[in-house]
Amino acid sequence: MVLRIELLNNITRYTAVQRKLHWVVVLLISSQYLLQVPMRAAMANLERNQTLGAVDFLVTTIHTWGGAAAGAIMVYRLWLRVQRPVPVGAGTLHGPWRWLASGMHWAFYALVLFMVLTGLLHYYLELERAANWHEKGEWLLLGLIGAHVLAALLHHLYKKDAVLGQMWGSKPPH
Repeated sequence: MVLRIELLNNITRYTAVQRKLHWVVVLLISSQYLLQVPMRAAMANLERNQTLGAVDFLVTTIHTWGGAAAGAIMVYRLWLRVQRPVPVGAGTLHGPWRWLASGMHWAFYALVLFMVLTGLLHYYLELERAANWHEKGEWLLLGLIGAHVLAALLHHLYKKDAVLGQMWGSKPPH
């Protein structure tokens, strides 16, 4: 019986590495949003062929490398997810809710990678169209983050299940 419960926990739960990488990506993407205004100012200076000051250089470096790091981690998370599939909602969702939650998770992978690609194309190749798509993606990603946070809170407050607690690293209920 204990072995069966442990197997069930392994099937419905992300590994410690997966959970830690989730929160690292949260921090990286949060920093991207915090750097939005100074990044736009630095890019405007570059477009006017002005030499970047130390602060602008630091902002552009942190923003571009932070975005690239988030993308690399998302690729690794995607690989981990394929290697060790975990049902969304800890296996508690059914029907259209399961499809919606699964779609949301896969949309995160696609959208973060899209943001990395468009950001790199704009910054390094100066493709203006990529900048336009990058700015549109910012809003899509923000909406997806809002829906994700709302879903986590609904799990915690309405369904009263362990999904949110497990993402914080809590042990699953016995």
